[in-house]
Amino acid sequence: MALTVELVSPEEIVYTGEAEMVVARTTDGEIAFQPGHVPFLGVLVPGEIRVYTSEGAKTSIAVERGFVEVSHDNVALLSDTAVVS
Repeated sequence: MALTVELVSPEEIVYTGEAEMVVARTTDGEIAFQPGHVPFLGVLVPGEIRVYTSEGAKTSIAVERGFVEVSHDNVALLSDTAVVS
């Protein structure tokens, strides 16, 4: 079982794919999402989103302010700006 992840900025879809875990920094602190996570809605703060795949790969994405929503193993991230590093 995996998470479906989509990170969107006003200009483009920055990242889309499946992941075993997504780590994001919110106004409540850093939080990790894994399959089966309870529904969540939070405010992103400037920092790094880390996406970990089942193959062991890690993708880092620098973001500014935005939102994260988790529901039914889907993680939707919306950010003012986002750059994959």
